Amino acid sequence: MKKFIYYLLNMFAHNMETKIVDILKRKKKIVIFDVGCFKGVFSRKVLNLIKQKKSTFYLFDINKNTKNYISDLISMKNINFNEIALSDKNGTSNYNFNRFFESSGSSLSNLFKNDSKWIFSRTIFLKMLFQKTMSFTKYKVKTITLDSFVKKSKIKNIDILKVDIDGSELEFLKGAKNTLKKNKVKLILIEINDKKSTFYQKEKKITKMFNSNNYHLIKKHSNHSVSFFSDARSGDYLFLCNAN
Repeated sequence: MKKFIYYLLNMFAHNMETKIVDILKRKKKIVIFDVGCFKGVFSRKVLNLIKQKKSTFYLFDINKNTKNYISDLISMKNINFNEIALSDKNGTSNYNFNRFFESSGSSLSNLFKNDSKWIFSRTIFLKMLFQKTMSFTKYKVKTITLDSFVKKSKIKNIDILKVDIDGSELEFLKGAKNTLKKNKVKLILIEINDKKSTFYQKEKKITKMFNSNNYHLIKKHSNHSVSFFSDARSGDYLFLCNAN
């Protein structure tokens, strides 16, 4: 999602998308959801960008190490960290944790775990850098839908929703139907990942889902580093709500 941060900053800097700029200008309080926050890079960038505004951040990640990575953020009053996965059900699920490259491929999805080319190429690269290489491990995690979380937390609107969950995007969106239908989110930044053979079908399905709920695509960018020597493809997408 680093490229998305660049896009977002670029929009502010060059006034390319006045509607997005207006989100920060008009509102007294801004609500940000960072789904798959990991080390909090995205949230830190946005915090710096809107430091003069009142804001509430909801961070989500099921990596057991995340709490240590973002301990400084968690200590802030306007940061709510949730060690739970946003998916299509309220319950539990298996989490595939990438022990040798945790920032990539760790997900409820088996996409990268089952991609032998992706694993081989990344482990070779790490060995060249004299880094340790280990296999994926699996453990149970709690899950909740976005719809349930929004209702439970009595959240009226979300200004920016960033989603970086390495392959389980459709499950997340299934659990966000009501939130999207009611246009409670203004700006959505989502990374889409899938097998090369089915990527464009998934991209089309997700885009259609957003379009049917009054969201239009502003920008997209292919992540070529993911597709290099792997069976996977990845892209970053920025959607804006047309309603109001």
